[in-house]
Amino acid sequence: MIKQHSGAFLGEKSALKLKSFLDGFEYAMILCNNEGFTESYADFKKWFEIKHNIRTTESWYDYLIRHYDDVKAFDVFFSEAEEFYKLN
Repeated sequence: MIKQHSGAFLGEKSALKLKSFLDGFEYAMILCNNEGFTESYADFKKWFEIKHNIRTTESWYDYLIRHYDDVKAFDVFFSEAEEFYKLN
């Protein structure tokens, strides 16, 4: 839903705003003991690090923003997420 309606959720297409939203959502899920989302998101982040050979504390956002502008990084995030969820 966020990919298709980014304006409604984030105000605009923005990888930075997406990261902030997901960080807040992840925290809310932790508070609600929703392990399904937190485990799935953690698995995605680990897969992303392995796929892109990230060996630092760099996040998916840091990696994408180094390679793309904010809007393109938003699109690439969802391409990566779709690939991950097709594999899992």
